[in-house]
Amino acid sequence: MILYGTRFGATQGIAQEIQKGIQENGIETEIYDLKEHPSKNLPSSLKGHDGIIIGTGIKMSFWTKSVKKYVKKHGAELKQKQDKLGFFVCCGMANKKEEIGPAIEKYIATRLDKSGLKPALIDAFGGVYDLSDTSLMSGMNKKIISGILKDEEGWENVENKTYDFRDWDQIRNFTQKFVSLIKNS
Repeated sequence: MILYGTRFGATQGIAQEIQKGIQENGIETEIYDLKEHPSKNLPSSLKGHDGIIIGTGIKMSFWTKSVKKYVKKHGAELKQKQDKLGFFVCCGMANKKEEIGPAIEKYIATRLDKSGLKPALIDAFGGVYDLSDTSLMSGMNKKIISGILKDEEGWENVENKTYDFRDWDQIRNFTQKFVSLIKNS
């Protein structure tokens, strides 16, 4: 079962790619956007699942509310499955390879340690900055991201473009590790 929280769709894209990779290995997979499927609409127990992956987008250093709420509510049950639990974040900090480790520490390890939850597999994937006119991102967020790209990356004319920093090979590698985790249990 794959559970995720997304704001603008980047985390959803990652979750769907993970689902595709798991299914290609002959493993039946369910996928749920926790915002659209509150806990009451999900399977009542995690016991019927061989593995669980949870993913969340990060905005202003915070998980999506739906993932935060799910982990808090189902923490005890997730602890019983943590040897077959994967967790990932999708965030701008992980746009650069050298920042993936710090992103994992800041957005996953530190937060899950407080709950006593230790997933068998964790990772941080880069995000997507959609600065186009059709973007769901607010004008203020677009302005902030544009400024960051100009200042930190030295890019010019960033407006009205989409920048996808997701590393699909990294995501597929995470998926294969998860498949191995499930098959070797």
